[in-house]
Amino acid sequence: MADQVLIYDTTLRDGMQGEGMSLSVDEKLRVAHALDGLGVHLIEAGFPGSNPKELELFGLLARERFDHAEIVAFGMTRRRELAASGDPGLQTLAASFAPVCTLVGKTWALHLEKVTKVDPEENLAMIADSVTFLRDEGKRVIYDAEHFFDAFRDDPAYALRCLRAAVDAGAENVTLCDTNGSSLPTQVADATERVLAELGPAASVGIHTHDDAGCGVANSIVAVERGARLVQGTMNGYGERCGNANLVSIMPALQLKLGYDCLEPALLPRLTDTAHLVDELCNVRPDPNQPYVGRNAFAHKGGMHVAGIMRDARTFEHVEPAAVGNDRELLISELAGRGRCRPARRRRASRSARNRPPMRSST
Repeated sequence: MADQVLIYDTTLRDGMQGEGMSLSVDEKLRVAHALDGLGVHLIEAGFPGSNPKELELFGLLARERFDHAEIVAFGMTRRRELAASGDPGLQTLAASFAPVCTLVGKTWALHLEKVTKVDPEENLAMIADSVTFLRDEGKRVIYDAEHFFDAFRDDPAYALRCLRAAVDAGAENVTLCDTNGSSLPTQVADATERVLAELGPAASVGIHTHDDAGCGVANSIVAVERGARLVQGTMNGYGERCGNANLVSIMPALQLKLGYDCLEPALLPRLTDTAHLVDELCNVRPDPNQPYVGRNAFAHKGGMHVAGIMRDARTFEHVEPAAVGNDRELLISELAGRGRCRPARRRRASRSARNRPPMRSST
């Protein structure tokens, strides 16, 4: 049986940090249902109570029914010199309907020294106290180790202590974050392998990468190959600066190429429609060259390419287009050669609505 990799979507929070990105409460609700229809396991909806929009969203989500996804509430470890039970942010998470809470905490000494002004030992206590508090409140906890890979390169012993503090306090998963997007695949692979060796095979490790070095997708994949079993990312790679790891590329790569169990096989063909719907709701023009789901992802123009496709599509296609809900196109031009072929019709403009998952509400 194939190993399962949990898909954790953070479009509604991390994705909205990209320039020009904003969704209304109703639009966020539609995105959540679209992700659920795709079979995503965990949807990070945001920080409940951080602003009126988030508060309204969590109020609506509490009344919705989802077939596949669990809603995650996001927050931070307790403030320094404040008990976890008295921290307003943690109290809000505890009061939320969300069964899963993700806590982000500091790992890198540079941030402790320059930003938070927190002693390293106090930081470890903040991690442990916060996880323990939410566990005692009946929540399942994921710990996001912010700037983990930068920290690991500077001081691996302390970075591992931060993870151990979360695990010992009851976190069900510790996610390694490449917050600056600075790491390369070999660095992520080596660090992930070391983490699993230190924490033991029973530990659940996740990966959260950004694309500043152009390696967000590759870094997520190599982390899974080294033992990570939860992948965080956003639809279409939305996010701050250069964006987050793009789940639209990660999911089919893991499932179709590496054989991991990510989405239900019957749902993966919804990928193209879902990616385009989220673009539509975010008022973003779909990238025609986006892997797997772009309009040009399976478009063939050169004569040798067209001839190869007509004989055996495997000659110039890395996966079957229908597996991800896309179409093949054969384009006729002066480069097409003499081979006789009839070009595939352009997909209809309304394609994104054809297999759109239905909205469901318990109200």
